[in-house]
Amino acid sequence: MNQDQFYSAVVIAKNEARTISACILALQKITDDIIIVLDDRSDDDTCHIAENLGAKVYRKIWEGYSANKNFGAGKALNDWILCPDADEVLNEELIQSLKNIKPDLRHTYAMKRRTWFGDYPVRYCGWYPDWNIRLYNRKVMQWNGNYVHEKLESTIKLTKLKVDGIVEHYSFTDEDHMKEKFIHYAKMRAEEWKKSGRRPSKIKQWLGPAFRFLRTYIIKRGFLDGKTGYIISKNEYILKQKELEYFFGNL
Repeated sequence: MNQDQFYSAVVIAKNEARTISACILALQKITDDIIIVLDDRSDDDTCHIAENLGAKVYRKIWEGYSANKNFGAGKALNDWILCPDADEVLNEELIQSLKNIKPDLRHTYAMKRRTWFGDYPVRYCGWYPDWNIRLYNRKVMQWNGNYVHEKLESTIKLTKLKVDGIVEHYSFTDEDHMKEKFIHYAKMRAEEWKKSGRRPSKIKQWLGPAFRFLRTYIIKRGFLDGKTGYIISKNEYILKQKELEYFFGNL
């Protein structure tokens, strides 16, 4: 059986013109059924680029990562869902691995992600290797409803298998881009806490940002990434600080 008959791809996106073409072109080597769930606030060329490459684009009101990903999975032709982010590109080794496996309902499939800061592939900071599920079956798994930091949950016991190859994650062009994205993440995390009725513990309030810097730079050896490692560690400190400030209304 042609592997194209196994897989559909679902990608959520907002203003991803920088990377969406590379993302889709890699996925086209595996499947013809590529679905882009586009945040209706997107105002760059993402939609035009995706449609010109033959992807199916659905503009949707933003309801959170889980809701929009589950919406996209519901539009897929196949039950096996490839779910990279819009700034992720499957490398050739991973593409070949996916062509050579026959997915099994008893398994879910994790892929190794490598994040780039500009033209530098981050090797430490706890960022690499970063194993994430990027292939699942919608019959037995769905996204858990989290507004941010969404996770897949299953209705049956599954074994996680690792797939050879790398997902190249072109996340940050520079520090300004990182700050912009981290502020966005901080706002969403604070909103999620409020919606769920959760409140950061006193320990998290007092020590959370400092511990994140220590964890990233020392424990996870971010210092071995040189200047980039310091920039990442510093901004992870700021991220945790901003989460608390947005939650407690100090911003």
